[in-house]
Amino acid sequence: MTTYALNNLWTYLNGLSLKRADREWLAGKLLEPTAKEQKTKQQQEYVKESLFRALDEMEAAKREGRTLTTLDDFIKELKAEEAT
Repeated sequence: MTTYALNNLWTYLNGLSLKRADREWLAGKLLEPTAKEQKTKQQQEYVKESLFRALDEMEAAKREGRTLTTLDDFIKELKAEEAT
């Protein structure tokens, strides 16, 4: 938004007879998208870091001649742990 549009919006909001609770609600609505965007960015960063760690682990295993656990074996281990 332009400065002019923001000033018009501010003038309009000041012209309303908003109670304190109404102002707090409005403030929350204005900040809500920012909080959601931040959470999404954090989740994306976590996934990215996790994938890079997994790739590094795979490359290290190849260099060292280790075999990695297959997905099927991993799921079997998880199920076995849940059963106990």
